[in-house]
Amino acid sequence: MDKKYTIGIPAEIRLIKDLERNSVNNNEVAGVIQHGGVPIMIPTRNPELMAHYVDLIDGLLLPGGPDVAPRFYGEEPVPELGDADAFLDASGIELVKLAVAKRKPIFGICRGTQVINVALGGTLYQDMYSQRNRPTLQHFQKAPLPQGTHSISVTPDRYLEKIIGGGDATLVNSHHHESIKAVSSQLNISALAKDGVIEGVESKDDDLIIGVQWHPEAMYTTDSKQDALFADFMKRVARYARATSADK
Repeated sequence: MDKKYTIGIPAEIRLIKDLERNSVNNNEVAGVIQHGGVPIMIPTRNPELMAHYVDLIDGLLLPGGPDVAPRFYGEEPVPELGDADAFLDASGIELVKLAVAKRKPIFGICRGTQVINVALGGTLYQDMYSQRNRPTLQHFQKAPLPQGTHSISVTPDRYLEKIIGGGDATLVNSHHHESIKAVSSQLNISALAKDGVIEGVESKDDDLIIGVQWHPEAMYTTDSKQDALFADFMKRVARYARATSADK
């Protein structure tokens, strides 16, 4: 039997019938399972416990979710900021820092990509429609999420190009009003929308981190490029886990 690798996914708190529940999106879970991973939910009410959780996992998937509280990148909230959860933010940021330090691969989706950028010293547009000084496409799409609605341009010679191919023909879905503003010095831009919004980032010196601004978990069952993102994540997890085991 092939070895199964454990993927941690931070849980969002949701109110269901007046009770707070730890919850993760099933699409991300299904995408990990599809490619041989074993997902586990990481509760996010206690950021100080993240060091214990990161030792239990082989890779980290950061899913979509609410806005990132701007205090984590040194700003005050603007009126257009949406719902934010400081415990979720602090937990995610700590998980990113720990995973990087322990060489555990990371896959960021939408909000998850923003959390990666903030954890590594970058900043965000709290609301790109009101804060960017140029016209902005519809990034909070009105079409169903499993449908791609705008194209991206993949940066040549980036690792992302190896996964989904290059050029500007890839169609993606969008469900966000925040986006990356100042990119972390530890990351490279790997894709842009036609309006200049950053759609992908990755670690500069290796393939430890891949983050996309869209939602491949909603498209991977019908789009081979989006499925390739999950397949590549699990390949990276296996490779880094084997390297770590060999070093011991």
